[in-house]
Formats: sequence, C-alpha cells, structure tokens
Amino acid sequence: MSRENSLQSSERTPLLSNHDESDANHVDQPNGAASISDSLDAPQDKKRKRWPTAIALTILCIAVVLGCFGLALPSVIEEYAKEAVVLEPTNLSIDSFTELGIRARLQGDLYMDAARVKNKATRDLGRFGTWIAREVQSGETQVNVYLPQYDNILLGTATIPPVKINIRNQHSNHIDILADVEPGDIDGARRIAKDFIDGKLKELSVEAVATVPVRSGLIRLGKQTVTQTMKFAGDSVPNVPKIDFQRLRIAEYGMPGHPEGVKAQASVSAMNTFPIKFDVPPLSFDVLLPDCDDDYLLFGTTKTEVVHILPKQNITADVVGLVRQLPTSLTSACPGTKTSPLDSLIGDYLAGRNTTVYIRGGEQDQNTPEWIGNILRDTTLPFTLPGHPFDNLIKNFSMANVHFSLPEPGTDSRPRLSAVIQVLVGLPKEMNVNLDVDKVRADGDVFYEGELMGKLDLREWQASNATKIDNDLLIQSIVKDAPLEIADNGVFSKVVQKIIWGKGAKLSVHASVDVNSFTALGEFVVRKIPAKGDIFIKPLSKAGDFKMPDITGMEVVDTSENSLTLQATVNMTNPTDYSATIPFSNVSTWVNGTRVGWAWISNMNIVPGPNEIVARASWEVGSIGREWLSQFISGYNTSLTVKTHAGTIAPLPDPGLEMTVPTPHMFGKFLRETTMHIFSSTATFLLVSPFAMYVTSIAATAFYNGSEIGTIDWDYPFAIEAGENISPRLPVAWGSNAIGTVRDALGGTLKLDAKADAGVRIGHWQEQICMPAKMKSLNTQLQKRGLEMVEESYDANLGPVYTINAMKPGVTNSDVAYKLYYIGETAKWSASRRKAIEKASHRIVAREAELKTESSEGE
Repeated sequence: MSRENSLQSSERTPLLSNHDESDANHVDQPNGAASISDSLDAPQDKKRKRWPTAIALTILCIAVVLGCFGLALPSVIEEYAKEAVVLEPTNLSIDSFTELGIRARLQGDLYMDAARVKNKATRDLGRFGTWIAREVQSGETQVNVYLPQYDNILLGTATIPPVKINIRNQHSNHIDILADVEPGDIDGARRIAKDFIDGKLKELSVEAVATVPVRSGLIRLGKQTVTQTMKFAGDSVPNVPKIDFQRLRIAEYGMPGHPEGVKAQASVSAMNTFPIKFDVPPLSFDVLLPDCDDDYLLFGTTKTEVVHILPKQNITADVVGLVRQLPTSLTSACPGTKTSPLDSLIGDYLAGRNTTVYIRGGEQDQNTPEWIGNILRDTTLPFTLPGHPFDNLIKNFSMANVHFSLPEPGTDSRPRLSAVIQVLVGLPKEMNVNLDVDKVRADGDVFYEGELMGKLDLREWQASNATKIDNDLLIQSIVKDAPLEIADNGVFSKVVQKIIWGKGAKLSVHASVDVNSFTALGEFVVRKIPAKGDIFIKPLSKAGDFKMPDITGMEVVDTSENSLTLQATVNMTNPTDYSATIPFSNVSTWVNGTRVGWAWISNMNIVPGPNEIVARASWEVGSIGREWLSQFISGYNTSLTVKTHAGTIAPLPDPGLEMTVPTPHMFGKFLRETTMHIFSSTATFLLVSPFAMYVTSIAATAFYNGSEIGTIDWDYPFAIEAGENISPRLPVAWGSNAIGTVRDALGGTLKLDAKADAGVRIGHWQEQICMPAKMKSLNTQLQKRGLEMVEESYDANLGPVYTINAMKPGVTNSDVAYKLYYIGETAKWSASRRKAIEKASHRIVAREAELKTESSEGE
C-alpha cells in the first residue's frame, strides 16, 4: 500500500483540528436540516417514518460494538504501535543552548508499517483500529531517559510539544519538533562518558518513559504511560571517533627574551558519524597530569573556538594550549622512584606510545551557559594523545676522541671509556622553542650484528652543551671514565677478530638518554629519550690481513738456566681514531702445540697513528723450544702461534684469538758466512747477533761436494757484540781427501758447505744451536776485486807473506794494496783486523821496493 502524504501533521498543527468536522458541517449539515424540516412540516406515510429510527438504532449498535472493542483492545493496539511505528530522522540538531539545557530540533518521517508486526491477529486488529481512529494527537509530553545498566540513573529529560499524526498504515507524517532537553544525573553521565572513551561500552540499554495525553478527534483518551526500552550492542554501539592532530605549532609566548611559557596551536579533526547538527560555543579546559599521589596537577590550559558540527561530516576544531612554568611537584621524582610525573608523559610520547592526559572544564566565557560550565568543571575525563614514534629524533650518534682505560690486574673494576659524545637531535619542524642542555646521562647497549656485546654505563651526569644547527640540535658531552661491561664473550671475540683479521666492525649503540634541559617552562629533566647510532671501528690493516709489526732494539733483560727474557720495541700503527691505556696484557706462545713461552706488555698507551710499544717475552727452553730456536737463529722460515686467554686483558673475557704468524727475520742468519784461509789452515766466521753474547764453543765440519774435507773443534769462548762480528781465526783440521781440493783452489775458487754446532751463553742461560753456512776461500774474494793470490811464503822479519798479483795489466802495487784493504768481507772486520791488513799491504810494498834496490845494486 502506498503512503499518503499529509502536510497537516506537524508540531505546528493546532492542538484541536476541526478540519474534518468543518467539512462535514459544510457538506452534510444543510441536507440534514432540510430533511428534518420536511419531516416536521410535511406528512409522511408510516413506512417512510420507520427509516430514521432504523438508522439511529443501527448507529447506536455499531457504537456499542466499537465501545466494546475499545475496552477490549488497548493492549493489542499498544503492541501493534510498538512494532509498527517507524521513525526515519532526517535531521537532528541543537537549535540553541538555554539556561537549563539545550533546545533540540528533530526532523524526520513517522509512519506505521503493519508488515513489521509478526503476530497476524495483532497486525489485523491494529490496522482495523488505526483505520477507525485515523489520527491521534498528543499533548505536551515529558520523556525521561534512564540507563538500567548504570543503576537506572536519569540521563536526561526532554519536553516534547503536542504532535498530531495520521496513524493509518503506510501514511507518512513529516515531523518537525523543537524539544527542550535538560541534563539529569551528572555523575552518571560522567560514568558512561568514561566507559565510552575507554572503549568499555560494549552494549547499552536505554529506557524511555513518557506520560502522553492522547486524543483522537473530540474523544480524549486520557494520559497513556509509554515505556520503550532500546538495546544497543555490536555495531550499533557508537565507537570513539578517531582524532587527528594537524598543523601542530609549538612556540614560546611572552616578551622577547622573557618568555612566559609555551603555546601550542593545533587543528583537531574527527568524523561525525551521526545525523546531528549544532554549534559548540567556545570552551576552556584544564589539562591535568596525575601526581605521585594519584591526584591531579595542572599542566596547562586549552581553549577552543566555535566548532560547527555537521551531520556525517569531518569536523575540525582549532585548539590553543598554554603551558606556563611547570610546578616542582610535576618535575620532581616521586618518593621511592627515580621518575617524576612528567617523565611518564614525555617517555611514552617519545617512545611512540599513546599517552593519557586528563581534561577538566576550566573557566568558561561569560556567554557560555552556566550549566555547561558546571558540568565540565565537575567532569574529569581521560584523553588519549595518539602515539607518534620519533624514529628520526636522533639523527646521528657518534663518539670522538675515544680512549679506553683498562683496570690494573687483580682489581674488580671494569674497563672505562672516555670520549666526546655527539648527538644530533632532529627537532620537529613544528617546534620553535629555545632549548639548552647542560648535562646528560645514559645507559647504552652495544650490539654487533644484532647481538648484545656489552653495556655502557653513563648513569653519572656528564657535562654537555647544545648548539642549534638549522632545525637540529647538536648536543656534545664529554664523558670521563664511563664503565664498560662485556655481556657476551662470544660476540666480543667476533668483534676483536673482525678488527684484527677482517674489514673492521660496525657496532650499534642503543641508548636511553636523560637530558637536563632549560626551556621557557623552566629547568627540568627529560628522561629516557631513545637514541641509536652506529660506530665503525677500522681494521688494523687495510687489506684485512694481519701483518706483523716491525721489531727493533731487541735485548736480553733477564736470564736463568732454563729461560731467557727478551725486550724489544714493537713499531705498529693504530689506524683507528681511538686510544687506549693498557696497564698489562699478555699472551702465550706455542710451537707445534707446545707452549714455549709468554709475551707481555705493561703500562702501554696506544694513540691513533704510529706507536712504539716496549714488549717482553720469556722463552722456556725445552726440546721443542731448542729446535725452534736453532731454526730461528739459523735463519730458517719459522712461525709462532699466539694464543689469548682469560687474563690476556684483565678483566675482559678471553677474546678467543689464536693466530699463527711468521717469525720476522730481524737480523738474518746468525752464521752468515765462513771464510777459509787455505795457506794458514784457519777459518773465520761472520756472525750476526741482535745482542751481545759469548760463543762458548764451535764444532764445525766443512764439506765439498758432499764429502767431509775438514773440521773445526774450538772450545775457547769469545765475545761478540750486537751486529756483525768476525770470529778469531779458528784452526782447521784438513782431512786426507782435502789436499787435492785445496790445491785446485789455488788461483781459482773454492766453494764449501759447512755445518756448525755453536754453544752460546747469555747471562745464566746457555744453549747449543745448529748453524749451516756457506764456506768460501779467501781467493774467491780476491778474484772479485781483480786480484789473484799466487803463493804464500814466510819471512823471518815479516812473518807470512802473500804474493798477490793483479789479474789485469797496468795495476800498481799500491792499487793492489788498496783493493786488498777493501775486499768485501774484510771491510767488515773489526778495526784491529783492518789495521793488520793495512800493515800487511805496506810490508808487501816495502818488500818489493827492497827487492828492486837489491837487483839494481847487483847490476
């Protein structure tokens, strides 16, 4: 059935409408009057006179029947009305604010829909009854709204003006009602508002009770009490609107140079999902924070301008907040804790978590109705500020002038770090506030490849300063002797190995920083600011391959019968920007799985760039050590395995290093060369030693083409100095098969192999070492200078005389003597040996002169 539009049904319709009656009077009354007149003036027959009586009786019977129905059907009609009534609001708005409440305006369409009634008997009787009544009109009605879930509190009272509607099925009535609404129980309203904001309002029952005076036409039906209960659950329960903060601006306010506080301006927007329209007057609120005793402290004030609420549209409100000097109770640590009430707010906000403040009505404008101010002033509600993660708050975290100080062995203290820490803070572009920092402290975790390596303890306040750079703030803090704790030995070992053998180590520092700041709000501490940065430690070598440093100045500093302690200067380069103080560090040295000694340093200061480090090593000689030492002194390619241990750098854990490194050739072979003096049957040794020592014995054997041709057995000690030394002439015992070999060497060359076992003594330490070497005849060295030894004779006055001729013509005797003096190996002899050679050359020259004189005299 199609709806009929009625333009007469509204709250502006007169309380008593005579529309139908006037129509009846206008149409029916003249005809009725004429019939009555005819009946009185003109005679009628009997049959005709019976008709009025029959009609009257019929109408009376029908009226009686309807009366019976009216007495029997009120409950049916009420049930029909509850199920069939449909209200489709098109506009809900607040027309104005009054002294006692608000004046709300409801516009919409109201009609009866019989199809909504489930029971057929109720549906049929209801349609019949409403068709008979057609229209009903209510008087002024008061509706009380209760909340059964909240102790049946009175939420509010609405006064609705008279309304006249057509109640026939599917007849649409456009209503336009102005209702005065007054608030009820304020405490109850606060409870439901808090549950709504906290998201605890999962379902809600609302009960409306109204006493409605009703009439239908001229018939007054009395006052009807109507109770309607509505339940909301699931999607029908409204959600807390999502609030979006936009265009936030924070700046100081007050006289230049003398700010009174901080002003924040923002636009707050939210979606209005309801078909309601009204204007919210300017309102003021106090922003509160909980104190240590769960009471509220005034943090600041906010004020809104007029807000235009439009149906189902995004609503934007401009908000201005003022924060003046912060009270001491807000910034002071609570008893028994290390945090203040302000810390929780700032900490959660900087960490990106939702933060909660409390809103309470403040001092309102004089044009605001008093009841609004009373409600707001007596209502304190939590307000959640959405979290905004400050991932880029700390743009850069670095350390300069880093210095590590290791504790003395045997103490329980931890390593300490000193550095200049630089933190670049990226201030939000919305913030235009002068900020200064005079000290900071922090707790930092040091990670390598996501694993915790250690903790940096900066809990003590460190002096700092802040510099504004564009929109950023550079905070520099001088850290002195901050303890460093190694948390994971395995991770620490990885880092050390990457620095020595790898391409360096990239460490990540995660810190929680406390900052003592000065702003327009006063001096206060901002705690637990998250900071993160990377620190790259350069490798000890560019290519990532460890290289042995240069070792110089080796000397023996202590000896015993079974050990030898050496000291040397190690020249190494520190490629990093870090320095360190190491009171003591040692490692063990191994050969083929056997520990043969220790190496250590003490009181070492390492700086960036070149370093000279004095190191010591003790050599505990055994069979393995003796063999290795012989090979090392003899110039063979040898290697040592160096291992760290738990006490390598006390009290740090064992770095877990084990590396086999080639032993540096510091001075070459100990026995570099042997020279055989054929005519005198002696030999001299060219010995090279890094330090002074005594050679206690030499047992040598000379070989030619694998055959033994001579031996040396010398048991008289002689001293050698650091560097190259020529031994005394040692007698050679030639073998029987050596005659031909030696004879062949005259005027030519002779290359021999030699093997020597030498006894050496340094202080109390003695050892036998094996020394292979090449042996050469003296004639070989002469030939290198273009000379040739012809024969050796003996003169009673001069002693042994060598006849040496030049291999090339035109060379004088003085040239021969000069070349003889500067023969390669002889030039390295001691001064006494060089003088002996020089005297010998002079004797040769003098002898030749005498021979010439005698020859001329004989002639």
